[in-house]
Amino acid sequence: MTDYFRVERPKGAALPIVVDVPHAGEWIPPAVEQEMTVGNRPPKRDLDLFTDRIWHDAPAHGATIVESKVSRYVIDLNRAADDISGAAVAGASAVNEPGYYKERGVVWRTTTDGTPVMAAPMTLEAFERRIATFWQPYHDALRHEIDRVRSEFGFCILVDGHSMPSLGRTSRRSNNRRADIVPGDLDGCSCNSAVSRIVTDHFRGVGYSVRPNDPYKGGWITRNYGAPAEGVHAIQIEVNRDLYMDERTFRVRPDGLKRLAEACVELLPRLGALEL
Repeated sequence: MTDYFRVERPKGAALPIVVDVPHAGEWIPPAVEQEMTVGNRPPKRDLDLFTDRIWHDAPAHGATIVESKVSRYVIDLNRAADDISGAAVAGASAVNEPGYYKERGVVWRTTTDGTPVMAAPMTLEAFERRIATFWQPYHDALRHEIDRVRSEFGFCILVDGHSMPSLGRTSRRSNNRRADIVPGDLDGCSCNSAVSRIVTDHFRGVGYSVRPNDPYKGGWITRNYGAPAEGVHAIQIEVNRDLYMDERTFRVRPDGLKRLAEACVELLPRLGALEL
């Protein structure tokens, strides 16, 4: 355990699984708060609220968990460390311009609805300090756990835990609700097909609607760590927020959260039974 993220290994029988939860945190440490405009009451829609509670019991079911406690408005751990633009970091054009995610790369200039996160572009010095403080230690720990599990079992399954709004920005007018569960495997490139099949079958079997790779195929973590030929099988799992929370008030629906958390951790032994 650190101030900024949690690493917990199973105390009993272990499975060849690492679960990572990069976007559940809400904490904006005082050391960086002065560089931001959102202060102590940042908007919440872009956070994967309560996904830490959904996957919290993964170690009791045999998986290792790596979970950030820091807000993605401080650092987005599901982005490459050089995914920045000049709008967010002064002088970024010398590093990487314009950045894959434009103004919402590894540091966000605005929220998805345009609310400013920073009053002005941060300096390269401040940016490098934020990477060294928050991004690098998290990914060092995640890589260490993946390599440790792969060394022990011969392979590792990485489950990248996220949540999504029930309606996308382009689908709100049509009220076209997303599926309950969206597994993302980069259209079959980030993991063995057996991993994707078990995830899909498991969630359908417990009564959830599932739509693989639609609308999310997998983010940077899935792309960066998923290497089936090297024994690392990464799959992103997006859960629909309206299953367990009120998206307007951000209040938990306890029964929905309990059911979803049970379904998620019950997936782990099924994945752990695979021989890859």
